[in-house]
Amino acid sequence: MKKFLFMLPLLAIILMMGCSKKSDFHMSRFLRPNDVGLYVYADQEWDSVSFETTESYTLSSNVSWFKVPDEYSSFKNPYTDAVVLSYAWLQFEPNTTGEMRYGLLHLAAGDYSVDATVIQLPFLNVTNPVRQGYVLAPLVIDATTSSASLAFTAYSNWTLSTDSDWLTFEATSGAAGERRVIITTELNTTDEDRTAKVLLTSRGVTQEITVTQQKPIPAEGA
Repeated sequence: MKKFLFMLPLLAIILMMGCSKKSDFHMSRFLRPNDVGLYVYADQEWDSVSFETTESYTLSSNVSWFKVPDEYSSFKNPYTDAVVLSYAWLQFEPNTTGEMRYGLLHLAAGDYSVDATVIQLPFLNVTNPVRQGYVLAPLVIDATTSSASLAFTAYSNWTLSTDSDWLTFEATSGAAGERRVIITTELNTTDEDRTAKVLLTSRGVTQEITVTQQKPIPAEGA
């Protein structure tokens, strides 16, 4: 689907300063991202930014893995003594490097320019199991439990696979969006914990998830 249905054209809201003669007031600043930067997931193709400026401007990237589409890359401000609030979309290549990537979004507005940091994460947006920092914790299943849920947000069509024959998925593929997939396991009749590797893939990026099923707890007196 070309971009997203909710992707609106460049929006400019004019905030008139109510001054009848030319003002020496000039400014440019990003509203989103803030000083921390804009974080995007490895399979994310689009995200938006917003900024204010009193000038005509151009918007550009200093790296090859994200770009500003032509329709959002410049704006001619026809107003005098006005702050223009603008929104623009950025387009990202998938991050298959396994490492975080850093870039700058450059806003050039007259004699005034400002940069915003853009950080592309090397992993997918998995919410269960949880992350401890940037490390994904194992999905732990009790020996007597037959199911657990895997939760994630995919920004493209996704697939699930595993190297184990003792667990199965409610679904092995689907469309982009917030998803919760039930994992069903066979009863663990061994005397030790067992692990399986689950691979979640979206837009060519693969996230490895470890599923651990605990060993049975012996009955009292056994």
